[in-house]
Amino acid sequence: MLILKWEKSDEKFQELTLKAKLLHLFSFLLFSIFTATLLYLSYIGIFKNLFLESRRFYISETGLLAPAIFFLPFPFFMVVAIIQKVFNYKIDQTFKFMIKTSTIGIALFFVSIFVCSFYIEANLKKHGYTYCSWYKFSPTRSPDVWLKDSRFCLKEGAIVALDVEKWFEYHDNKGIEPQLDELKVFITKARKEQGR
Repeated sequence: MLILKWEKSDEKFQELTLKAKLLHLFSFLLFSIFTATLLYLSYIGIFKNLFLESRRFYISETGLLAPAIFFLPFPFFMVVAIIQKVFNYKIDQTFKFMIKTSTIGIALFFVSIFVCSFYIEANLKKHGYTYCSWYKFSPTRSPDVWLKDSRFCLKEGAIVALDVEKWFEYHDNKGIEPQLDELKVFITKARKEQGR
């Protein structure tokens, strides 16, 4: 059984103005990119935060990414509707289905934010990570930072938090265990370069 009925429409795509056709093309590209971006961000959120790799020394936790998949019905069904329109099919049912699934998706997103946040935090603590407030870029919108060793949470690193994140990512990617003395030297050097 198909979710959507594909019924031929009396309105032909070929009869639309050039401006309308270009608008459909632009919308198709925009919603396709939006769909792919949501899938990618959800993938990162799920595999980076929910299925934790405990060999990492630094985790920039963004729990909001995992449930972003619940926003997927809106752009996906917009793409389907545009394809239907181009091939002269009715899009009414697709829009109704999009509204229903998007409403459910938004509700699931807000519920799952809390579930994911609690799960991610408990999982990080279980794997021996500690929260470090000094490496956040802003108090509201930036990801939470968790470290495998709390000694690496240095107050003087707050000013160069982005550089510190890159330093840890380099070590994580290479599989090199970071050294506290190296981090202190790196922070001092980064602060001097920025004149702080």
